[in-house]
Amino acid sequence: MLEILEKYKNVPVCVAAKLLDVSESYIRAGLQCNRLPIGTAVQISSKKWTYQISPGLLKEYITGSSLKKYFAENKEMLRAILEG
Repeated sequence: MLEILEKYKNVPVCVAAKLLDVSESYIRAGLQCNRLPIGTAVQISSKKWTYQISPGLLKEYITGSSLKKYFAENKEMLRAILEG
């Protein structure tokens, strides 16, 4: 299912919403509030926004690979926090 991302440079909001099983409004609001780490939202007028959704970031978010990488890179610091 994630192989569909390979054909996009900018993933459409509707595709991201389907892959995450959420509404398009959820994707838009998440990007506008900087809560979804899959791309950016830019307000280009008082009523219009444009969205850039990275296929790579979306894939990392879906698979959890960015979180796994963070834990791997910070294992010692996290261990010290948990033990101390």
